[in-house]
Amino acid sequence: MEFFKTPNFDFLKVRHYFYALSGVLAAVSIVSLVMHRGPNFSIDFTGGTLIQGFFANPVPMDEIRQTIASIGLEGADLQSVPEHNAVIIRFKRGDKAKDELSNTILEGLNKRFVDNKFQIERVEFVGPAVGQHLVKQAFWAIILSMLGIVLYVAFRFKNWIWGVSGVLALAHDVFITVGFFSVTNKEVSLTVIAALLTLAGYSINDTIVIFDRIRENLRARRKESLDVLINRSLNETLSRTIITSFTVFTVLLSLLFFGGQVIHDFSLALTFGVVVGSYSTLFIATPMVYDWQTRRDARYRPAVKK
Repeated sequence: MEFFKTPNFDFLKVRHYFYALSGVLAAVSIVSLVMHRGPNFSIDFTGGTLIQGFFANPVPMDEIRQTIASIGLEGADLQSVPEHNAVIIRFKRGDKAKDELSNTILEGLNKRFVDNKFQIERVEFVGPAVGQHLVKQAFWAIILSMLGIVLYVAFRFKNWIWGVSGVLALAHDVFITVGFFSVTNKEVSLTVIAALLTLAGYSINDTIVIFDRIRENLRARRKESLDVLINRSLNETLSRTIITSFTVFTVLLSLLFFGGQVIHDFSLALTFGVVVGSYSTLFIATPMVYDWQTRRDARYRPAVKK
């Protein structure tokens, strides 16, 4: 299936505009992260107060969440225990003591659900689910996985430039998505981390598909200049890129608007990330290979510089 029959867009000609766009997005992300002293981590990373209680009859989680927000306690992390009509409410470390917090919750819920009283079972301080040791392990896992991608792509394409460009585009997508969460003051939870890892996999896969087409054309059209060949490859895969990205984007929009509060941030991270990842594949990763390759090897330089 083809979205465009015979596209002939000059992607390399406009690459500097998209370099500038990415530079602006990265700068905004850095400023926001510096101003907020890093991402707004959830209770999974910071620790906080846990309140567990139950109702006599089942209560929808959305109503509990709305009630808690209405009494000025936004940002709660809720977990349902349906078999006991119980709910676990977690709050990040704050100014309120755990006893004051539990009394506020109890009063607010019982005022809202008059005929279905909420009873507290336990109130305790909980440490972060993600400790320093796990953070270090995750950091090294990410670094080693990126190194593995560089080595694999470098071996496959017989040039380390391709691997580094692919990883830089991947890092670009993830970092700007983190910056988006910082600008909008959204919490970075374990589900958001899962979304970022999913985005990384999507981004590098999308990039390698186009790199593969360029490699095929490099073998079949040896007489063409690198700029013509790269534009040809991008145009040949354009329909596939648009259809794949649009399909994924449509599914993510459905999850974002109809998936509920539990997976809202997961869907939001992927929805934003897929848009950034799709444009970075076309206008960042591949043009980066072109610029890097032409600077290193005079054979690839066009007669007229674009």
